[in-house]
Amino acid sequence: MITTATKELFRLWMVQKRRAFTWKDVFIGAYFFGLFIFVLLGVKHALDETGGIGEIPFPLISLVPLLAVSIIPGDMMMKLFWRRSPVEMDDYLRSRPITPREWALLVLVDTKVGFLQWMLPLAISFTTLLFMPFAFALLTFVTAYTCTLVNALLQNCWRRAPGNQYTLPLAFGYLFWLFLVYVLAGVAFVVIGLAADDPSEPLLPMATEWSTLVASLLLILLNSLVCFILHRYFARMKNHNEETHAPVTTTVRSLGQVSLWSIEWVQLLRSKRLRVSFFFIVVIFLLNTYMQQQDTIQQDMNGVNIMLMFGIAFPSIILAQWVMGCEANFCSGLWTKPWPVEGILRRKYVFFCAICCAMALLILPCVLWLGMSFWTLLCTLLFSCGIFVLPFMATCLYSSRMDLFASAFFNYQGANKQLNFFSFVMFIPMGIYYASYFLLPHLYAHLLVGGLGILGILLHRPYIHWIATIWHRRRYQIMERWLAE
Repeated sequence: MITTATKELFRLWMVQKRRAFTWKDVFIGAYFFGLFIFVLLGVKHALDETGGIGEIPFPLISLVPLLAVSIIPGDMMMKLFWRRSPVEMDDYLRSRPITPREWALLVLVDTKVGFLQWMLPLAISFTTLLFMPFAFALLTFVTAYTCTLVNALLQNCWRRAPGNQYTLPLAFGYLFWLFLVYVLAGVAFVVIGLAADDPSEPLLPMATEWSTLVASLLLILLNSLVCFILHRYFARMKNHNEETHAPVTTTVRSLGQVSLWSIEWVQLLRSKRLRVSFFFIVVIFLLNTYMQQQDTIQQDMNGVNIMLMFGIAFPSIILAQWVMGCEANFCSGLWTKPWPVEGILRRKYVFFCAICCAMALLILPCVLWLGMSFWTLLCTLLFSCGIFVLPFMATCLYSSRMDLFASAFFNYQGANKQLNFFSFVMFIPMGIYYASYFLLPHLYAHLLVGGLGILGILLHRPYIHWIATIWHRRRYQIMERWLAE
C-alpha cells in the first residue's frame, strides 16, 4: 500500500529531478555513449580487415554472457567519477514520517532510472545488433543492465555504510560476485563455443541458442539475487548522526555523509580548476605512456618506459602542489571542526596514493598486451607513493589560497616563489628512478626502487607528523596570510 508520505516523497523527488536537469549532463552522456559505440565499431572494422566476422570459429551468440560482464569494470569507474545520487535523507525529511523502507525504495527507483545506469547496456546492445539477431541483442541488454545495477547498488551501500563493519562485507561479497559472474560467463563461452565448433559432436540446430539463453538467464538470476540482498542491506543499515558512537570525523549533510576522504573527492569533482587540470593531465600522460611503450618495444630501450613514472604519479603531483590551497578558502571554519591538521594531511596522502593506484590500473593493459614488465609497474607504483608524492606534503607550509572556480588554463593564481622553488624537489626522485633502471640490472633496479618506495610508505606517518608540527608552529602566520589573500 502506497502511503501519503511515499507519494509526497516521490513528488519531491520529481521536482528535484526537473530542477536539477541540465543539457550539459545530456551532452556528456551522449558523448561517452557515442565514444563506446565508436570503439566497438572499430573492433568490428578490425575484424573485417583480418578475415571478417564469418571467419570466427565459434557462434557469435555465445559471446552474449561475456559481452554483458565485460562492461562491469568500466561501468564501476564511470559511476565513481560521475554518478551523483542521494543515499541519505535531507535534514528536513528526517522529521517526516518516512520509514527506512520507503526511503530505500526511492533510492532504488532513482538508481534504476539514472542515465548512467542505462548508458553502457544500451550502447553494447545497439552494437550487438550488427552481429546478432534482435532477440539476443535484447538479451545482452538485460544481462548487462543487471550487472550495472549491482555496481550502482553496491555504491549506494558503500556510501551509506558508517564503518568498516559494514564496508568489509560489501568488499568481500563484491569480489566473490565478480568471480562468479566471470567464471560463469567464461565457462558458458568455452562450452558453447567449443561444442559448436567440434565436428565430432555436432549440436542440435537450436542447442547453441538455448544454451546461450540458459547461461544468460543464470547470470540474470544471480544478479537479481545480489540486487535484492544489497537493497535489503541498504534498507536495514542504520546511519544517523544521533548515534552515540558515531565517528568524530564524520557528520551529516544534505546529500549524505561527509568525511575527510569524501571531501577530497568532492573538492576535486566540484572545483573547476582542479577538475579540468586533473583530467587533462590524466588523458595526456596516459596517451604518452601507451605511445612510449610502443617505442620501448620497437627500439629496445632497456625495457624501460620513460613515461611510466609520470603516468602513475603526475596526476597526484598536480593536486599535491596545492595541498592546503583548497582549505585556505574556508580556513576560518577549519578550526571549528574536530579534524587535526595531521589527520587532514594523512588522509590527503592516502587519497594521492589511491589516485596512483588507479593510474596503475589504467596502465595495466600495457602489461597484458604491450610487453611491459609487471614488476616494473609495481615497483614504480611503490616508488611513486613512497618517494615521489610524499615529499610534496610539505607544500602545506607554503600553500596560498587558490580560486577554486577559475579557469585552469595558464592560471598561476595561488602559486608563489616558495612553491616554485619546492617543485625542483621532484628532480631528486626522478634522478634516482631513471639512474636505477638505466645503470643497474633490472633485478637490482626493482629491488632498489621498490625498497625505497616501501620505506617511504612505512615512514609516511612520522614524516607527516613532523610536517604537521611545523605547520602548528607557524599556524598564525599561515592563517593571516590566507585571510589577507
